[in-house]
Amino acid sequence: MVTLLQAGSGWTAEALAERFGVSTRRVFNDIRALRDAGVPVRRTRAGYRIDASFFLPSLQLTPHEVLALLFPAEVFNGAEADEEVHRSAREKLVSCLPQGLRTYAEEMLAHTSVALPSSGVNPAVFAEVRQSVAEHRRIAIIYSGRRVEQLRRLEIDPYGVAFRKHAWYVVAWSVPHREVRKFRVSRIAAVERTPLHFTVPKDFSLDEVFEGSWYVFGGEPHEVGIRFGAAVARLVRERKPHPGQLIQTFSDGSLFYRAHVSNLDEVAWWLVQYGGDAAVVFPAELRARVIALASGILRAHGLPVAGTPKPYAAVGVAPDSMVAEGDGGPPPAKG
Repeated sequence: MVTLLQAGSGWTAEALAERFGVSTRRVFNDIRALRDAGVPVRRTRAGYRIDASFFLPSLQLTPHEVLALLFPAEVFNGAEADEEVHRSAREKLVSCLPQGLRTYAEEMLAHTSVALPSSGVNPAVFAEVRQSVAEHRRIAIIYSGRRVEQLRRLEIDPYGVAFRKHAWYVVAWSVPHREVRKFRVSRIAAVERTPLHFTVPKDFSLDEVFEGSWYVFGGEPHEVGIRFGAAVARLVRERKPHPGQLIQTFSDGSLFYRAHVSNLDEVAWWLVQYGGDAAVVFPAELRARVIALASGILRAHGLPVAGTPKPYAAVGVAPDSMVAEGDGGPPPAKG
């Protein structure tokens, strides 16, 4: 609001309310808060304005503090060095707030804790990666894959970073693979800068890279149908919705879940945690992967592995209205 009002008059309460998607009452309250904080907001016939010579107190943030606020790495990996930088940046930010907001912010900071489970990353590696993203600089990473731990050197153009499923990933154009790939930052042993720079494609979007992914990885699209027992139905409903998912709840508390996904492995890993309270109805490929994981768990604990279980053996029989002839569950969607 300060930036708009410094740009010139013409901003009435109604125009500001429409611009920010709030009520005019909220605008009046905000203007009052600005005046209480010492900001010289004036009302003219054309609307509210602030003299262009007025400046808010400088936060005097260091470049490291700016990056720390933009990339809250300490929230995800608990790096003590980053936590100290965050504390310094927060103190500077809070000190510039008007008294009412400052008291509120200090109270919330004192009674709020965020610590997400994650795979730890090397702070120096992560700093190099995000700096390269900002500078559009090609880098060489010393990397080990998920299945092969042998280190290899790869040159990449880092387009962006994303936090998914307890871990940071750098989304980059891989020079040797000649395609955009995701690299888990915790598996990067070292980063080498190169003198080369790149241009990010205009149509690149991080959201589109992860579109359809259950967590991280993409692949061939599949429609899945899963029956969940009453004991875990609420947990499934509380999960962050997958785009386009459909949930049907039954009188016994169980539910049927349907969605389009692009990686069956990640869905299988998700389902194993529910044990006998989840049964795959379709596709058969997902059912086979879940059974393979469960069989591996049994073998690892020295227990015999039985034959292929019948659908719904663990979570009850599906309602007649959902059972197709010759199958133990809802038929796959046509087409």
